[in-house]
Amino acid sequence: MKKLFFKIFILLLVCSTSNFSVAQNALSPIKKNLTNTAFPNKIQDKINPFSLRPIPKSHIAYQKSIWLQVSFHQEANLPLWYAGHQLSQFLIENALNKKITAYKDDKLETILSKNELLERLEKENNETHFDIKTDTIQKLIDFSELSILEIKEDYILDIQHSRMVHDVIAFTLILPATSNRFAKKIVSFSYKEIIEKLFRPLKEDYVIIDTNKSNGHIPNLETLIDARFFHGYIVKYDNFKNEYFEEQYHTKKKSIIKSMQYHEKLIEFEAFLWVY
Repeated sequence: MKKLFFKIFILLLVCSTSNFSVAQNALSPIKKNLTNTAFPNKIQDKINPFSLRPIPKSHIAYQKSIWLQVSFHQEANLPLWYAGHQLSQFLIENALNKKITAYKDDKLETILSKNELLERLEKENNETHFDIKTDTIQKLIDFSELSILEIKEDYILDIQHSRMVHDVIAFTLILPATSNRFAKKIVSFSYKEIIEKLFRPLKEDYVIIDTNKSNGHIPNLETLIDARFFHGYIVKYDNFKNEYFEEQYHTKKKSIIKSMQYHEKLIEFEAFLWVY
């Protein structure tokens, strides 16, 4: 009798294990489909290709693009415009020598050829004059006349490192308005390319100025921008109409006031992030 019960037990055990294996084989295609569809390979995090120190998109909790205009004639901005080393002239000459890329605007999508850049540097018809020394008509503007720099940067909250970041994207050189002409945007450059191709190869933290008055030292451009050793007004932030403050408020006085108020809001926003 005991032998009979033992045989029945063995038989039931064999049947149960075989059924389990059949069910497992039946479920295996479903598992394969789940792994191939529901759990694909990990998608690479997107970054801005024009950022000098790119921040992955998954680390960005807040982002706002802002535009600042920097006048080289202001005393605070003299490190960008010291005698014989004007930044605008330096960038234009390197663009003409094809060491850096010239762009149509700060979107950095349309590249300008050398001829297209020279066309943008031509004077208006009422501004051309005859140069007695060279016996030629001067058609190109003096590069030192490009005395306004527009900086496009992304204002980013990096949650990975718990800090606000000024991620500079592009430089745009502007020919200021005079009694004979309107203000005109000439050319844009990638800030990343400027630093990586023109300044980092120098391997110098400071530039020595040799003059009769002083033998001072000026920080490298990358240091100047990172440390915010310049003064500029916010002239635009990304908005639906893509309008500057002057276009929104119609007068220069109101636009400057709104620019200062917007700058204060950014400071308050950053301060209040760490209150709670």
